[in-house]
Amino acid sequence: MNELKGKYALVTGSAKGIGRGIALALADAGANLFLHYRSEKSEAESLLSDIRRKGVEAQIFCADLGKEDELEALFSAIKKDWGKLDIAVNNAGWDPGFMALEDLSYEKYRKLSDINIKGTLFCCLREIELMKNRGGSIINIGSVQQDTSVPGRTLYAMSKGAIHSMTGQLALECGELGIRINNIAPGYIEVDRMSKASGYDKSEVEKDIPLGRVGNVEDIGNFAVYLASEKASFITGQTLIADGGVSRKLARSRK
Repeated sequence: MNELKGKYALVTGSAKGIGRGIALALADAGANLFLHYRSEKSEAESLLSDIRRKGVEAQIFCADLGKEDELEALFSAIKKDWGKLDIAVNNAGWDPGFMALEDLSYEKYRKLSDINIKGTLFCCLREIELMKNRGGSIINIGSVQQDTSVPGRTLYAMSKGAIHSMTGQLALECGELGIRINNIAPGYIEVDRMSKASGYDKSEVEKDIPLGRVGNVEDIGNFAVYLASEKASFITGQTLIADGGVSRKLARSRK
């Protein structure tokens, strides 16, 4: 489990959920971690302690990646402390939940686009700069809803479609630099936001998933370790789906 030993990795949105699972998996594989969070300081500090106990370097940094000055401050700190990156996982994003068409607004569009699209793009660009002379692996976190969605998800699905497109384009342009860029598209992953939602019934959700279970953060963390490792050295520009098969269904019974 030391396939990433000595590597330097950034995980955005790492304090909880999928980001936390990815950070822990990378640390288990030996990577040193730069852990970004936006507002969950106590959770980020808890993660920092957990990761340092694994014997790797780790530090945390707070930034709203929808704000240009804060995004630049994050990468200035990485340049100052490390001067390099081998792995980057762009997990930070905003999920507004169900939003009826009549509730869409310019303000919500700007907020979601700033975080999910602009934030991901400019993180990628700064990561490419830090990997330019050494190669590396960039992993974006999208969603199956880029292609197959449910009512009330117009803005969210649109943003994840943009991440899918930018991943392919950036991979095309960065291949000669030895930088691989891929996109993981999770399906139903049981994070707090999902499990604590009003009316959530795990057994009902599982009925819609061909594998018969919801995913967990370890599923995505292990996938990220694989994509970051040399075992995936010929994979780039791809959106790779981890959803238990749900996106292969013609229809789903739930939102």
